[in-house]
Amino acid sequence: MDQEPGSASKPGKAPDLFFEYGVAPVALVVVLAFRHFGVVAPVPVWAYAVAILGSLVLSQIVEPWTDAGPGTCRMHARIAVHVTGVTAVIYLSGWGGALGMAYAFAALADLERSGAATWRAALGWSLLGCGVGQTLVFVGWAPSLFTRSHAEAIGILGAFVFGIAIRMAGATGEYKERAEVMLAQQAWHDALTGLPNRQLLVDRLTRAIAMLDRREGEAPAVMFLDLDRFKLVNDTLGHHAGDVLLVQVAERVSAVLRKTDTLARFGGDEFVVLCEETSGADTIEHVAERVRAAFDDPFDLGGECWTISVSIGIALLDGEITNTETLLSEADAAMYFAKAQGVAGKVQIFDEPTRRAARRRVHTETDLAHALAREELLLHYQPIVDVASRQIVGVEALLRWQHPERGLLSPSEFLEPAERTGLIVPIGEWVLATACTTVTRWNRTRPLDEHLHLAVNLSPRQLAEPDLVQRTMAVLSAAGIDPRELRLSFELTENFGAVHETRERDRLMELSTLGVHLAIDDFGTGYSSLGYVKDLPVSVVKIDRTFVDGICERPRDRAIVRGVIELAHSIDLWVVAEGVETEAQYAALVALGCDYAQGFLLGYPEPAERLFARAAA
Repeated sequence: MDQEPGSASKPGKAPDLFFEYGVAPVALVVVLAFRHFGVVAPVPVWAYAVAILGSLVLSQIVEPWTDAGPGTCRMHARIAVHVTGVTAVIYLSGWGGALGMAYAFAALADLERSGAATWRAALGWSLLGCGVGQTLVFVGWAPSLFTRSHAEAIGILGAFVFGIAIRMAGATGEYKERAEVMLAQQAWHDALTGLPNRQLLVDRLTRAIAMLDRREGEAPAVMFLDLDRFKLVNDTLGHHAGDVLLVQVAERVSAVLRKTDTLARFGGDEFVVLCEETSGADTIEHVAERVRAAFDDPFDLGGECWTISVSIGIALLDGEITNTETLLSEADAAMYFAKAQGVAGKVQIFDEPTRRAARRRVHTETDLAHALAREELLLHYQPIVDVASRQIVGVEALLRWQHPERGLLSPSEFLEPAERTGLIVPIGEWVLATACTTVTRWNRTRPLDEHLHLAVNLSPRQLAEPDLVQRTMAVLSAAGIDPRELRLSFELTENFGAVHETRERDRLMELSTLGVHLAIDDFGTGYSSLGYVKDLPVSVVKIDRTFVDGICERPRDRAIVRGVIELAHSIDLWVVAEGVETEAQYAALVALGCDYAQGFLLGYPEPAERLFARAAA
């Protein structure tokens, strides 16, 4: 794979023309002037010229080796040439060990340009050069302006000082380079899994698309992975277990990919695989099958084994795609389509049906953003009856969308995009305000013992809003409604996820204190039913229709319904049976002592005027 942005070999700094070509002639002039006044050794002029100008020439010859890696022959040759030039100039001048710091300056310049990893080589060659020079002074082959004993002492002291200087410079440089590497790692990689992050993936994909013309018969492809049941892991075992799962997924998927593939964590429980070398759909499908098979074995999450599947969407680069965003968007759309099939471990290639579904999804989101302002949303109300008397005692407000082109849409066709885009928050406020106003207006025309209760669905996204309580009370206050008088209930649908955050539980507790009841919808179908009842201020449990449907034919379903009713009554909870469609089911609920019921037998969802007219009859 290509290097990450910012991870290429450290380039040499742009040369300063004066220091590259002007220092040597100026130094030669200075040395000759010093020679005239007897400050430097009186060696022949040609010797100075050869030493200084020769060092310049040799330095330019080895200059292209500046980017040679640590430990390479070119790196050592470059440093040796520089040290040789410094040694010759120092000892020709007769200053010997007195100019030992010149080695340090030469070495520091090399460290600055070539990286801190060269400090050992710079120190070693500098000490060697100093040793050779001092030896020449000792045997009398090199001039010195000091006595032998002074030259030796100064040489030893100089070696010690510039050795420390070089080591400190090397340590500082290494620390700086490690910090730079760490920052680059954080900028381009996911902190939890260590995988490339979204930014690095987009960069690599962009380069892969740009290089498409150079690859004969090969084109990049993208696989979008989304873990099935990941939220359930978080809700049941906690976020730490979710993190453990993500790390294990990263390891398993990485193990089955090719060396040319890139696995990135895109965000949350979403991963993306970039396959730069594919010869068509068969190649990418083969890779996708290996990825899917990597999830066959259970994951060990803190001593508990969980079987997790993955939904995979695939997008292939073709002549119509020219940018990164489109390819990722198509892979995402294919993954969403695979997930919508309701089959675990589904693999879907982006094709024409997927394109149509994606466009429909985009149009739904776009139209939904304006539906509230255009007054296209409306409420239907389904009656909730007292099982003993069969009288209507409450209603559940159910959202509908009167689409200008597609007609009346049920929540299943638009709630998911509303939840994902956050539109459910303002829509939920509108539902609460409209339903409370409508039911309260009806109640004010009826005797107190005939007042209807109101149930309104509360979505996970609404529950996650920090100001949920303030928003709710503002809506009720504006309508002049006391939630206790209305006996307002928020229904939390268990299948949509568990309440696992302390702050979410606190919000529900505060709402309960203010008089809002909490009902658990679809009770018994999820994994957190009893946890809800134990930890939350629950007033009502609603038995899911799947159990009510078999209450007459399947003894187990009847036993479950009986158990839920007895459990609820033992802790002072009301019970509502959902999906009652036959008289036999209704009779069974009467026999089991169920409190309330709703279903098509007792009334379809319908506009308020029609329902209230029927309730008044």
